[in-house]
Amino acid sequence: MKTLRRFAYPIACGAALLATLLVYANHFHNAFHFDDAHTIENNAFVRSVRNIPLFFTSPATFSSLPSNQSYRPLVTTTLAVDYWLGGGLDTFAFHVTSFGLFLTQCVLLTALYRRLMDHARPDDRNRWIALLAAAWYALHPANAETVNYIIARSEILSTLGVVSALLLFIHGGAARRYHLYLLPAVLGVLGKEPAAMFAPLLFLYVGLFERELSLRDLFRPRPVAAVLRTTAPAFLVCLGTVAIGLSLETTYSPGGTSRWHYLLTQPWVIRHYALSVLLPIRLSADTQWPLVLSPLDIRVWLGGAAIAAGLALAWVTSRRRTARPIAFGLLWFFVALLPTSSLVPLSEPMNDHRMFFPFVGLILAVVWAGELSVRHLQPRWRVLSAGVAVAVLFVMAYGTWQRNIVWRTEESLWLDATTKSPDNGRGLMNYGVIQMNQGNYQVADQYFQRALRLTPHYAYLHVNLGVLNVALGRPAEAERYFRQAQQDDPNNPISYTLYARWLKSVGRTEEARLFVERALELSPADAEALALLADLTAPRPAAMPSVPAPDTAEGWLALSLEQYLAHHFEECIRSSEHALELRPAYAEAFNNICAAQNALGNYASAADACEHALALQPGYALARNNLAVAKARLPKS
Repeated sequence: MKTLRRFAYPIACGAALLATLLVYANHFHNAFHFDDAHTIENNAFVRSVRNIPLFFTSPATFSSLPSNQSYRPLVTTTLAVDYWLGGGLDTFAFHVTSFGLFLTQCVLLTALYRRLMDHARPDDRNRWIALLAAAWYALHPANAETVNYIIARSEILSTLGVVSALLLFIHGGAARRYHLYLLPAVLGVLGKEPAAMFAPLLFLYVGLFERELSLRDLFRPRPVAAVLRTTAPAFLVCLGTVAIGLSLETTYSPGGTSRWHYLLTQPWVIRHYALSVLLPIRLSADTQWPLVLSPLDIRVWLGGAAIAAGLALAWVTSRRRTARPIAFGLLWFFVALLPTSSLVPLSEPMNDHRMFFPFVGLILAVVWAGELSVRHLQPRWRVLSAGVAVAVLFVMAYGTWQRNIVWRTEESLWLDATTKSPDNGRGLMNYGVIQMNQGNYQVADQYFQRALRLTPHYAYLHVNLGVLNVALGRPAEAERYFRQAQQDDPNNPISYTLYARWLKSVGRTEEARLFVERALELSPADAEALALLADLTAPRPAAMPSVPAPDTAEGWLALSLEQYLAHHFEECIRSSEHALELRPAYAEAFNNICAAQNALGNYASAADACEHALALQPGYALARNNLAVAKARLPKS
């Protein structure tokens, strides 16, 4: 019995780790989504690790879209390494890295939570409470919105930096004496700017736990000055790192409109985040909440009341040493939300992956409040409480598993988003793009028209309407939509690239070259524009000599390969089709069609052919690579 009791905690830690691995086991092959298109798939810079030094000097390397070129060099560095390790756009390699970082953060959270709890009330049972809190964080469905969304790795890197820095500071020794704890904080800021909130969080930690001050004391000049003497290096380094990044960002635009309306919306958003820690039932990749337009709106008052209640609880609990983890956790929640809820009006007032950083504190507050509530109960009631906590973990784990399924493909993700937000023009457009790529043109047109009524000046929508009208054989309508997209957003390279691709297909090559050059002026990292320009400037191939028609499938396949190497792509497709007539289950012929369609810029047809090849030979590496190329160049939002 003593032996079992001795190993109970390590076994529980192993069980929590295994549970997290099992819950996320179904996410490693999930697709790229949303902003992954311009930061990974169409970003030429991430395709070589030799560009890593450039990532730290130019925000232009972060995205192929100028308006999204923020300074996050650590993110781009990890993406380039993933591209190298995976041999291309293999989502498995990207997901392994993101999940590894997330798992590391959860392990460190266990240690951080225990340190904070021991400050409040030293007790060997704290390790179990800390493990419960970290496991809840690891299995929470809201965090699946970050773990599944590859470019949201920025949230993981920044939060990991804050947690690591605070843990090193608390540990003390050389890390604190020589300010080495600031290194992970800086790396966190290089992942995403909100990591700069480490400085005020450190201020609160020192004041509440080391100086044992209440929030009331922290409003007095002398205690504030004493705490600032300890934490000033963190403020200087974090703010300095942010300032360097902002000075380099010359084209980035947060996308928001009215700062006032954005601020009016945030109380309701913060209330939503707080409730989601217990009831994560309306998670969505793209809610596109409408802005609150009046201070008299009931949502402003209800949200404001929730914030006031949280701050009041933090004020009260800061006065008792044993309750200070509650105060610190609540303040962490509010401080972590400051960059996205007040400083800059973003294009989306609410986004579920923004809960990742604040939930570190909120889960600490909720779990410690629960522990203080049950600690004086009789043993059987404490056992019952532990059973309820484990049941909650199982429910959360199931929710995370289901969110992983939603994130599996573009179709499943955007179907979920449009179901939950039927008035979301962007979501409707993205689901329409999926239907268009599958050849369901009438369905795509229905979704595009619904989106057009909601977002009549959305450049991406007009671009996709142009692509759809090309497929429907309406060149005049297609050109009108392409040009409208350029008017709606003249600094968006996508509208020029896709217009140039269409111009090339109808023989207007000189015009196509001019427009693709315009796209590259705006975004030198646009991989599709680079490929299109190379194709437009390549010398025309010599004519193929006439050869006797083969009489076997293998002969037609060999001829198609010769035609492909000679850049006679249409002939390559016809020869491959002859091979399929003789052998319908010929994976190599489908792959040759895919490669030729890629070369012609017909990426939807290419993807279809490669999927046929992989259905016949699931391990066909060449077809898988050609499919990745096709999917990377399909039109994205």
